[in-house]
Amino acid sequence: MALGRPAADPQPLSGELLPLEQCPWLAAEWMALERRADCSPFSSWHWVSTWLEQLPPTVRPLVFRAHGSGGVEALGLLVDARERGGGRVFGRRSLHLQETGDAALDEITIEYAGLLAPDDRLESAYRALFAALGRLPRDWRRLRLSTSAHGDAIAAALPAGMQAASVRARPCYRVDLGAVREAPGGYLEVLGRKSRGALRQTLRAYGALGELRAETTRDPVQALAWFDAFEALHTAYWQSRGVGGCFASDFFGRFHRALLARTAAEGFARMTRVTAGDTLVGYLYNLGWQGRLYYYNAGMNYGRLPRHDRPGIASLYAAVMQAAAEGDQTFDFLAGDQEYKRRLSTGESMLHSIDVRRDDMRAAVERIGSGIIRRAAPGVPLADALAAVPAPSEE
Repeated sequence: MALGRPAADPQPLSGELLPLEQCPWLAAEWMALERRADCSPFSSWHWVSTWLEQLPPTVRPLVFRAHGSGGVEALGLLVDARERGGGRVFGRRSLHLQETGDAALDEITIEYAGLLAPDDRLESAYRALFAALGRLPRDWRRLRLSTSAHGDAIAAALPAGMQAASVRARPCYRVDLGAVREAPGGYLEVLGRKSRGALRQTLRAYGALGELRAETTRDPVQALAWFDAFEALHTAYWQSRGVGGCFASDFFGRFHRALLARTAAEGFARMTRVTAGDTLVGYLYNLGWQGRLYYYNAGMNYGRLPRHDRPGIASLYAAVMQAAAEGDQTFDFLAGDQEYKRRLSTGESMLHSIDVRRDDMRAAVERIGSGIIRRAAPGVPLADALAAVPAPSEE
């Protein structure tokens, strides 16, 4: 799965930053470019256009556009925001790629953040972006990309006068659905021994209630009704643990209801209900894009079994089997080091949240000062983070 692996960089690109209001062509160019790019659902026009429509009027992104002799080769959306937390001491600004710097608005949590560009143009696209940033007034302190697979391209494109750091590295686990289809024993057979044993316990427990079944709706009205039920289960679980869950942000629910209403019929935003006989096991909210299924969120019906009460595990098993049967290539758990993701996966990669910063004396003083304020170092040099070897699996 590429989603950011740099390839040959045939020629340089010219980049520009434009106010959104000056880009009436954005939808047409974005959709044309996404057809050429191996991108995530978070870079699709489905997601991006919904985000732009739902943002408050006070947030107006800049459009980055890079073009060469063959036309437009890269697009991105940047939000210029004042620093929050300790960074406010320095009175500087941050640029966020497809985020806002506002925790309530960013609760929708994009992953695989990066420019929209074909693989063989990624490095050149980032060179053009960094050149455009270099032409801005010097009151910006960093560019933040959250949970990105573009680390190699960014590191290769960095110019003199800028440096990049991985401020957080997170594994991203996935299931090869082709392997699931080819294995005589299906999904269970491609997992490790310990995972198979625990999963069989869970499946036997739910099997006593009836056949385990995953059902996905493409009816927007039903999808929204299932989303309401998902919200109730999700919120009840997290409130039982003393926190509000993602729906504590009003923007989260508003954004995803709009996304479902406009894309459920196409199978992009997908509500899946999992049952065991007549018993509700839970709801999964997934994103389907370019032959891959991305596990985004869930609301589980806990307390239906006296033992092996693992509705999340049962629901994910049913969803993986459904995706394999429907011909998808990959089931992606998205970023997170949760044990269940590791045990239910067949492969992994590492995603990095990346800060690109100016490399001058003032920036160095600010980094030292902000590190002291936060009592933490401002990340690991990106090249070092990319060279780190993941620990081997225990299975």
